[in-house]
Amino acid sequence: NIGGVTGATAIGNTNTATITLDGTAYTTTGTQTYTAAAGQNIDITGAATFTTTNSNIGFATAGVDLANNGTTTINTGAGAGTVTFGAAIETNGGDNDLLVVTSGTGNVTFTGAIGATNELGGLSVNASSGDGDITFTSTIGDADNAGVIGTTAVGNSTTADMDFGGAIYKFDGGTTFTAVSSGTMDMAAAVAFTTAADNIEFATAGIALANGANLTIDTAAGAGNITVGGAITGDSTETVTIDAGTGTASVAAIGSSTQIGVLSIGSAENGGITLNGAIVTDGAVVIDGPVTLATGAVSVTTANDAITFNHSIDGGQALTLVAGTAATAIQGEIGGSTAISSLTITNGTANGTIEIANIGGVTGATAIGNTNTA
Repeated sequence: NIGGVTGATAIGNTNTATITLDGTAYTTTGTQTYTAAAGQNIDITGAATFTTTNSNIGFATAGVDLANNGTTTINTGAGAGTVTFGAAIETNGGDNDLLVVTSGTGNVTFTGAIGATNELGGLSVNASSGDGDITFTSTIGDADNAGVIGTTAVGNSTTADMDFGGAIYKFDGGTTFTAVSSGTMDMAAAVAFTTAADNIEFATAGIALANGANLTIDTAAGAGNITVGGAITGDSTETVTIDAGTGTASVAAIGSSTQIGVLSIGSAENGGITLNGAIVTDGAVVIDGPVTLATGAVSVTTANDAITFNHSIDGGQALTLVAGTAATAIQGEIGGSTAISSLTITNGTANGTIEIANIGGVTGATAIGNTNTA
């Protein structure tokens, strides 16, 4: 244990083979830095709480092994104390090692993979307060295994920014990412967020895709719900795939101009889909599940690419579909359960086609086709 240090605390260096932290309390006023040789060489075997007064806590060079079969807590106070992990975070197995990080206005950075070999039992990062940025430069889990088995809660409604640099974020438990509504969750490269039929939510903030950062969100074939509360924007026709299995998928606005390419929402299991805003793509749009229009008028516009709804469309909102020269096909009934308020389906340029199975209920105007419709 460390009961009190008013200045800086520095334990180990790159020549240190192993640091074992088997106590329960590591409390300082100043910074804490733990450094060991590269590899998983910082072992936290006690149910430890690391605390500073608005000062940084860092685990440098070496990876951290959580091996206390309980909760490791890191808290730098409400001020600008940062938390940095310089390499991977693993556990001793058992799915009962949890990590809780609170950093106030300080940033939190995870440099290495989390749970790629032995998963964490839970992960909480500034889940209730703190507006510091949160950065994951690597993965959570790997292609075959979840990095967290249990609840993951990252960020809150004041978190200024959230950055993801890895390709895989795999979870077996309810998962929520939250940032301030005026901010974004930034994806630096092609990325897949997956769960084992568990709910995943991107709350409040939008998702921003960098050049080539194609996005997949998939909760497998079971009943894991997907919620994207902010707009999804892109850079240069990034693809977006959202598959909630038998669960529900709810999305806000998606794309503008040529930001987003091919868009697929839904699955063979036909879970319900809620649309909450305008969709604009430079690629085909496929909506594979019964659709509810919510929170306002909904439009789907493509450059010259097909729009396909494979199932019914309901909800008391206006729907506008514009597919350029391509085909628009609605395979299910429109307004059969809940009438929509208006329906407009046109082609932006010549030779487009329109196919409609049934119209069961529209309370306002219905306009199908224009002089560009073949």
